[in-house]
Amino acid sequence: MDPTWGASRARAWSTSARPPTGQRGLGRNLVSGARRRPAPAANTTPARLSLMRFTRWWNPSLPQTLTIAVWLLYADAVFTVLALLGTGIGSSAYIFVAPLIADTATTEEAFQTVNTVVTLIVLASAFVYAFAALGIANTQKIGWKVGVAVAAGAVVLPILSGGLGLVIGSTYVITYVFNVALLVALLHPQSREHQKIWFDGPARRNRRNRR
Repeated sequence: MDPTWGASRARAWSTSARPPTGQRGLGRNLVSGARRRPAPAANTTPARLSLMRFTRWWNPSLPQTLTIAVWLLYADAVFTVLALLGTGIGSSAYIFVAPLIADTATTEEAFQTVNTVVTLIVLASAFVYAFAALGIANTQKIGWKVGVAVAAGAVVLPILSGGLGLVIGSTYVITYVFNVALLVALLHPQSREHQKIWFDGPARRNRRNRR
């Protein structure tokens, strides 16, 4: 057999307009292994960046501890708004942030600024309470985490501000007891296990998007 036959055949194939894909084309095709690139993977960025959908405000499938927590979170949001409206109904633990920042105020203008800041913090806490309740009702881990944070703040702030004695000696003690109950309900082993297994978080969303 002619030793040049194999090389001639290889050159013929390379110029016969038959690329490695098996489809015919025109002209010379130069294809090398180094230039072959796999097809790009599907882009999952939109799925990862998709907003959480709050489709329900109540979830009857939650365990009892989380059900209680959701009710208390909604109640805190409502009573906080009522307190800000000056109805004389409701209160907020985040009013106790005032003594922590009022020490820096030395003028009347500074005191007005502190009052504005405290009002905004209390208003923000109402939205945080509602967000946490909706998040838990829609089985979102972020809802549970935010709920723990805002509930812990409501329990710790009166202690840090030195107002715990005032709490015990006033009608606010009832509100404080409910704040403690909220934190206990969220941190209960049943609540922690349920959210760990069934709640949706970034890791679980990524696994679902890759399927």
